[in-house]
Amino acid sequence: MASNIPKFTSFRPKPKAPTKIPTPAEPSKAPKAENSSRKSEKLPKSSNEKVAGLTSDKRTQVPEKEKQNSYIVDRKGDISILTYGSLNRYSIPAYRRYGYGYILGVPSSMRIDRDHSTDQELVLTPVTNRRRERLLTSKHVGREDARSLRFVRSSGDSQTAQDLDYITFSSSRKRKRDADTESHNVDYRSIERKSESVEPSDPDTKYESGTELDDTNSTVTEKNSLLTRKTRDHPHDLEAWLDLVDHQEELMILGRSSFELNVSDKRHLADVKISIYEQALRKIGSDLDSQIKLHVGLMTEASLSWDDAKLSSKWTEVLAKFSSSLELWTRYLDFVETSFITFKYENCRAIFQRCLKALQSVDAVLPEAYLYVMVRLTSMIQQAGYQELALAIWQALLEFNLLSPTEGVGGRAGGASLGLFEEFWDSEVARIGEPDAKGWRAFSADEDIPPVTGPQAVAPADHSDQAFDFFHKRELEHIADLRYPGRMTDEVGEDDPFHLILFSDIEEFLNVLPQDTHGLLILEAFLCFCRLPPLPRIGLHQQSWWMDPFLRHENTNTRARSEQLTSFTQSLVKFQDCPVHHFQVTIEILFDHAFSESSGPIEIAFVRRVLKLLVADSTSDEVIGEYLLALELRYFPTEAFKTAKQLLKARPTSLRIYNAYGLVESRRGNSSKADHVFGAALSMQKGATPLSTPGSLQLFNSWVWEALRRGDQTEALWRLISPRGEVAKRQEGDSENPDTTTLLRGRSILTNANERALLSQDYFSATLCTSLLAFLSYLSSGQKPESGLQIHEKLSVWFSKHTLSQSPMAELHAQSIAQFLTYHATNAPIVKPSLLRTILEPLITRFSSNTILLSLYAANEARFSVDDRVRGIMNQKVLHSEKGSSIVGWFFAIYFEMSRGEIAGSTSHSVRALFKKAEDDIGAHSPALWRRHVLFELDELRKEREKRPSNKPRKDGKKSKGNSLLEDSVKRVKDTFFQGLTNLPWCKEYMMLAFTHLRKEVLTREEMMKVYNVMLEKELRIYVDLNAGAS
Repeated sequence: MASNIPKFTSFRPKPKAPTKIPTPAEPSKAPKAENSSRKSEKLPKSSNEKVAGLTSDKRTQVPEKEKQNSYIVDRKGDISILTYGSLNRYSIPAYRRYGYGYILGVPSSMRIDRDHSTDQELVLTPVTNRRRERLLTSKHVGREDARSLRFVRSSGDSQTAQDLDYITFSSSRKRKRDADTESHNVDYRSIERKSESVEPSDPDTKYESGTELDDTNSTVTEKNSLLTRKTRDHPHDLEAWLDLVDHQEELMILGRSSFELNVSDKRHLADVKISIYEQALRKIGSDLDSQIKLHVGLMTEASLSWDDAKLSSKWTEVLAKFSSSLELWTRYLDFVETSFITFKYENCRAIFQRCLKALQSVDAVLPEAYLYVMVRLTSMIQQAGYQELALAIWQALLEFNLLSPTEGVGGRAGGASLGLFEEFWDSEVARIGEPDAKGWRAFSADEDIPPVTGPQAVAPADHSDQAFDFFHKRELEHIADLRYPGRMTDEVGEDDPFHLILFSDIEEFLNVLPQDTHGLLILEAFLCFCRLPPLPRIGLHQQSWWMDPFLRHENTNTRARSEQLTSFTQSLVKFQDCPVHHFQVTIEILFDHAFSESSGPIEIAFVRRVLKLLVADSTSDEVIGEYLLALELRYFPTEAFKTAKQLLKARPTSLRIYNAYGLVESRRGNSSKADHVFGAALSMQKGATPLSTPGSLQLFNSWVWEALRRGDQTEALWRLISPRGEVAKRQEGDSENPDTTTLLRGRSILTNANERALLSQDYFSATLCTSLLAFLSYLSSGQKPESGLQIHEKLSVWFSKHTLSQSPMAELHAQSIAQFLTYHATNAPIVKPSLLRTILEPLITRFSSNTILLSLYAANEARFSVDDRVRGIMNQKVLHSEKGSSIVGWFFAIYFEMSRGEIAGSTSHSVRALFKKAEDDIGAHSPALWRRHVLFELDELRKEREKRPSNKPRKDGKKSKGNSLLEDSVKRVKDTFFQGLTNLPWCKEYMMLAFTHLRKEVLTREEMMKVYNVMLEKELRIYVDLNAGAS
């Protein structure tokens, strides 16, 4: 009942009279009164008063004395004014404005947007608690659409404006409109949406014109219109269509701050290019070459956008129409080998063999093309685990083509009978590369054949290990012990059907090569399969073979040193140690740093026996002997002297073998003996014209450089003018340097040799003569580099006039210039880094994958790491060059980033970013790149664990920061490994990382079992059954 009685304010009891406050004798000072009032406001209230305060309008009772005193008389003043000359800032309370931007009557969740509001319109925006981004640190500043403003110069007379005693403002009064004048402005009271204003709101400003950006945009769009019109007017012009396709990337990055495209952008760009290619194919006509080039481009872009099923169907259609195109077959082989969903070993090998048969019906295919397919095929077979078959194919090719009973190393066995070779193969005598092998030429079926010693028996299995430990050990043991093709008499591997290689397994590969295939080409293809450097000669095929990402398998376990080196020589050696390199191989480079520390899938001893058997033929090329001595100096240094003696005994007049023997003595530290060999061999020249005997120019160059390496520049200068190998004896009173007449005579000899070489198109000898002439001018002019560079410039101009500026010969000349600059930088008292930079940058632009040029440039800029020029030239010239990036360029960029260290600005994130960019580019299917990336992430994981040796869990059960970082590191290793596995479905060597490196630290038992099942699914060679090992 009582709850229904209404409560009115009038029924409340009247408040009690306030307690009187004693009045002080003197008026209170303002600060004290203020403080007392504040204290009274902060007095604790009862619960009833707090509740009442929410519903009533109760006011604080003010004392009666304070009501009467409306002001306070301060007779003393503020002492702070006398002390500081102003008010005490510390006693002034802080006042903050409230309500800035809010509007009465509008919800407090909305406020005025000062940036978009004008004098005619207010724009309201929701209030957010997000911290406002600063101009310099904001990530989105570059994406804002606001245009820059500039002040407008007054149009009136400036002198008249200065005479006025007032400042004129823009008139705010609305001008009168004529009756027929239409206004396009929307009134602020209108319900129509405000349109985008072309002019800024401030009449004294105008938008910046953006001339440079506008010009660039207009140029790009205008070029696209011109190319489109050109393809419409001339639909049979192939170059117009290709230019239009290439121009689409410029349109894609138009107006962007970054030139790098993400995955979705690349897919969208591929779709645009595909549509252009399809349109071109409909209009190009019946020209076969044009259609092939357009189909190559179409299928390349389709691999970025289409799924495997659609790609496979399209490839079947394309190859049925163009079955004789090597380029299309190569792209199709790439697709078959890299498709993780459809890859099967037997199917992939069958397609390679089908490709070889299809190319045999084409007359215009060069032998280099057949050998490239053979290298790709045998590399795939070897990496899939069938190493006996891969090696047997090369043994058969070398025996059948280079050691036949009717032909020598220089040609192939044109009339050799397959029946005779079958008899040789089935006899199971020692074959080329095996101990005591004599070759097919020395085989006689009537002789008693001693049994060939097979591989040693594999050690018995220790089943006490865990399942994956057992599998890991036994698998590696079988890979190491069962390298050579098996025979019927072998006890090891008799239960393995893939170990025994019969004649029927290699018969179909014997007649693949054309009849005119040179023996050196076959030998070079074998060296490429063995992952060794090419022969020291110029060949157009070398770059395509040794730059192929599928064929680069260098063991890149060595991590780049990140210490800061001050010496130029130390920096140069560090960058030359990049595990993946590329250059034009010469005999000097072959002896210095062409061979790597780690060997490939074939033992170096096997390759050495192959070379020794080939060089035993007196008709073989001298380059094989040079290569053999360089290989033995690197891997068998004690045997090189003995081999050189044997070669010289068989070829006593060969100046090239004498030169190689002298280099052996020189690199072993016997400089005086090397001088004696060089001088004695130079005296053997025949004819009246110096340096005209074959091999004499290389010998003369080595003799001069032997003095330069010792630092004896005077002796080197005298040798440069003594082409016969005899330096004139100098008397005590004679000058140290030769006179002008002698210098002119020596310069004339080298100039004539250079002209003879250019006329006969012997560009290798022309480069040597130019190098020697440059050093002659350099040493005779007091070590002025300009004099030597002028000599090199003449040959560069000659190459440009004869359209050879991009040829391998021009790259060899660029290496010669780098050699000259290296000598100057390491021996001159004063070196200008700008000189090296100016000379090297154009050379790197032309030969962006040459590691000799890149190493020298990086060593020169190591002292100026703040400028970061190496990163700049790598991004602009090497990784994004007009000719396309290369796997070698990406490897050098990664190696350089690792070697910089954190002090110079390199971190694990920057290295990781380079790995990912390379894998999105040409390195997507490079086993060496993926292996190095996994090992890099594994090193980072181990470093993270070393930082936290005792990582105890937190008491509250939550993850600590250290645990989170460790989990992230483990996840990165796993993600990298499995991503590489999907890109390398044929590579057992890569998949074995799961059992050799990641078994104990990263992968779980279930994950390792998945890897094992993938190997079984892809039909890779597995020696040990994991289930049997587990049992």
